[in-house]
Amino acid sequence: MLLYVDIIDRCHLRCPTCVRGSRDMVNTRRQMPIEKFGRIVQKSIAEGIDHIGLFNWIEPFLCKDLEQYVRAVCEAGLTCGLSSSLSLPRIDALESVLVGVETLLVSMSGYDQDIYEVNHVGGRVAWVEQNLERIAVLRRSGRIKTYVVLKFIRFDYNVQEESKLQSLAERLGFAFEVLDGSGHPKKWSMAGTGAQVASSLTAFRSGRDQEPVGHVCPMIFEHVSLDADGEAFLCCAIGNFDNLKIGPYLDLTPEEILFRRYTHPFCNACLWTRRPAEPNELRALQQAFASHLGEPIGRVKRQPSPLAIV
Repeated sequence: MLLYVDIIDRCHLRCPTCVRGSRDMVNTRRQMPIEKFGRIVQKSIAEGIDHIGLFNWIEPFLCKDLEQYVRAVCEAGLTCGLSSSLSLPRIDALESVLVGVETLLVSMSGYDQDIYEVNHVGGRVAWVEQNLERIAVLRRSGRIKTYVVLKFIRFDYNVQEESKLQSLAERLGFAFEVLDGSGHPKKWSMAGTGAQVASSLTAFRSGRDQEPVGHVCPMIFEHVSLDADGEAFLCCAIGNFDNLKIGPYLDLTPEEILFRRYTHPFCNACLWTRRPAEPNELRALQQAFASHLGEPIGRVKRQPSPLAIV
């Protein structure tokens, strides 16, 4: 089980295929107090969460004291992950942060600057490569053990960049993955996603048309996502919009969070792929409903999360 925590509330890039980059989610100066983050970490331990990612809709390296949050996760005995563009001219605390980070995902949509900036608007390949080189040196020296994955976001206009980025990853000793892009930076952006969510809720129908009997959306079982205020949201795929807010993570049991997510009306309009429910997921749903109705429950043991974050 993964916990994604946006410890800040901003990203400097303007990627049109991201609700943050398109500014459908506006940047603010909010930052989760480290004391509150510590309480969230302790609660997550009791609930069987084994990995915390300090990202979702943010650039984590914009957090000036990021190493404190990483340290809090590590000292609690959990593993910590980051996802970043690394498109920053200077990251002063790179080593002190990464010494506690198990997995670092670095997303790029091109190796040549003119291709890269089509989607990563405001970013510089030179900055990314500079930071990747620094990380490679730290890994080779044994000063950090972070598993680094260079993820190529593929669109129809940038397919020729794949081999270049794969060669870069191989040269630096990093893993390489290809991710088909969502949306298209040249044709449509994520601007207006919030309005689309509101429209979907207005057109709510009681039937679960996207979900055959016995099927579930895996998103509600694989992770919980929080914003800088510690509010839990429906999932990590849509955006932290107010009408997708579940409630304060510190005030809710895992059963209540699952109940509220499963019964959220937006899911009826979401096209995310469903799959047959696994036995432990069926039990978790049954217990979530029982808990909400005030019945005694025996908490379902969560399955360990995969080491690599997606």
